[in-house]
Amino acid sequence: MTSTELTVPKIEISFDTPNRDRFLRDDFRNKRESYAVLGRGSYGVVIKASYRGRPVAVKILEKRSHRHRCRYDSLLNEANALNLRHDNIVTVLKIVPGAQYGLVLMERFDGYCLQRIIGHQRNHPIAIQHKLLILCDIISGLCFCHRHNIVHLDVKPQNVIVTVSGAADQPVAPAAGNLPLRKYLCKLCDFGSSMMLQPWQPNETLVNRGTIRYMAPELLRGTGGFTARADIYSFGVTMWQLDEGRFPYEEITCNEVIAYNVVKKGLRPDSITTMAFGRRATNLPAGLRDIGCLHGSLRGPISLTGGGGGGGSSFTGRFETDAVDDVLKRQGIAVEYRAKRPTRVICPTERTDQPMNDQELNVARIMEMFGGNCTIANNERIQLRQTMRTLYSKCWASDPACRPDAPAVRAAIHQALEKIALGKRAGK
Repeated sequence: MTSTELTVPKIEISFDTPNRDRFLRDDFRNKRESYAVLGRGSYGVVIKASYRGRPVAVKILEKRSHRHRCRYDSLLNEANALNLRHDNIVTVLKIVPGAQYGLVLMERFDGYCLQRIIGHQRNHPIAIQHKLLILCDIISGLCFCHRHNIVHLDVKPQNVIVTVSGAADQPVAPAAGNLPLRKYLCKLCDFGSSMMLQPWQPNETLVNRGTIRYMAPELLRGTGGFTARADIYSFGVTMWQLDEGRFPYEEITCNEVIAYNVVKKGLRPDSITTMAFGRRATNLPAGLRDIGCLHGSLRGPISLTGGGGGGGSSFTGRFETDAVDDVLKRQGIAVEYRAKRPTRVICPTERTDQPMNDQELNVARIMEMFGGNCTIANNERIQLRQTMRTLYSKCWASDPACRPDAPAVRAAIHQALEKIALGKRAGK
């Protein structure tokens, strides 16, 4: 008798309907992977589509089992952004709740997530004035949220989109009217962890909200009673990451260790020594490498860390494709699909006869976005960096009452931009 070696499938199998149909359908994987995917996270998958003649990004949230319930519940949180209309916030166009899947329709544009911009800093540093302008956009979006009693609860570079097309000649921050016009605009996105400040139920769970490496100590405790200052803490960590060009706590692979030390020991990103700096490429937690862009055609491999729990596994997108197609068609959403063979994606404004690969194109576009002839003296640059460090140190104070509010942070950034503008004016 000869033995037969069986191939063990890597997915969980239930032979009860309807899972049996899913398992037996041979073309399931091929059909699902034909979607033009913009990004994946622990809460869902974002695909390219069009709705009523305009390009949109559609986040698909699954409600198939108790294990995935938190993903679908984030649909209610996304609805917090439905009435928010601000230049620095990605517009949520429509929320579609369903029996099995929920959809979030968002505006789509050409651009990069800020995480990818930061990843290019090692070889192509961003000038200090652009860092301040990026931060000014983020805090302006947060100011608007807080005025409407909404806390984002997941502020991080991954959830900031830097637009490219349609952002040219946007004026800089009002406080810096003498700086050159810039070619980008930053928008806060992903409200899947957001909450309304009023009314807030004391017994409402905060589990699976935010990302541990950016979460304020009061959120990590999970005892409730948080305020809008929780977003300020996350903004401070984001500011540090933009300044340093590194992931927070990248030398520590265990999120539980980070959470404990942030709460009990006052650990902050700048507390970590640089002794293990050379080993950080191998020590990074799974999912923190090759982070791509959620929006736009210029993007690299997608491997987004999830918002839920601050380090959970990424959503694989293994949903029932036929069921999803049915939901999308009923809503009048036309899905865009991947090209059958690998093609070089280029910006519509780029010449097609130029022998340039995607990586070169991305670097060129980023350098173009953050270029400019604004020259800052070295001593002024040092002072501005020190101003940033002082500000983000205030933002991540352990006591929320000791942190500045969003308007105060924005005013401080405007003041720094004014110094650059005044120095440029004096140099003429």
